[in-house]
Amino acid sequence: RHTRLQGDWSSDVCSSDLILNYRQMGDIKMLGLKSVKLMVFFLTLILSGVFFTGTVLAKPDEGKGTSQKWAVVSGFRSAEFGMKERDVIKAIKNDFGLGKKQVSRKVHPNEKTVTLGIEVKKLLPESGTAKVFYIMGYKSKRLIHINVIWGKPVTKKPDAESVVATANQLRNHFAQKKYQKEGFALNAQLGEGVILVFQGKDRKGRAARLLLSNPKAEKDKKAGEDIALTLSYIEKPQDPDVFRIKDGDF
Repeated sequence: RHTRLQGDWSSDVCSSDLILNYRQMGDIKMLGLKSVKLMVFFLTLILSGVFFTGTVLAKPDEGKGTSQKWAVVSGFRSAEFGMKERDVIKAIKNDFGLGKKQVSRKVHPNEKTVTLGIEVKKLLPESGTAKVFYIMGYKSKRLIHINVIWGKPVTKKPDAESVVATANQLRNHFAQKKYQKEGFALNAQLGEGVILVFQGKDRKGRAARLLLSNPKAEKDKKAGEDIALTLSYIEKPQDPDVFRIKDGDF
């Protein structure tokens, strides 16, 4: 299956698109964003090293300094990994004041996971509207993955400057904590117009990932019209609880 980096960012959120292969890409260049004003923001997203699978792009803090506590990736706000669906709905009510009727529910046709979705305004100042998706495991029926998405298609005409500013704010926030060396990354370019802004695992192997996608603008579109930022919290990056056909069944 393909990883949704430049395609459909709708409520069909995939939980198995977690393990990415990285290549050396050189300095980050966000395609299509030609304005000087926007480039000032993108200058903070410069690739600082070479990243390959199993190595680190940027060295995590070694415990020296003022804020070197270990990161704890346990979920999103009061929604914690391992919660059942009814408890996640209660957490949504507690965090955002949204009732069950305001929560969408969809079953993924391939992975057989259940996704609960909501729309939230102003998670961060001037960040714009976001969509939050809570993914329940196939076997466990418990929370295994959360995606928070800004930009397209949450907003028909996203403000690219605001999306990039949100990426920078979140990266700086996450980078204050300590993470495992394996899989740690800052500002890694994965492909044309796609940047892994941040990725880190806590001591239990639970991951936080921040992915910025800005596909090259088509002739009839303005630069930055399809920009999207996805923040993911993942309980088991290496072994997601999704439906798989067993060996020998076919």
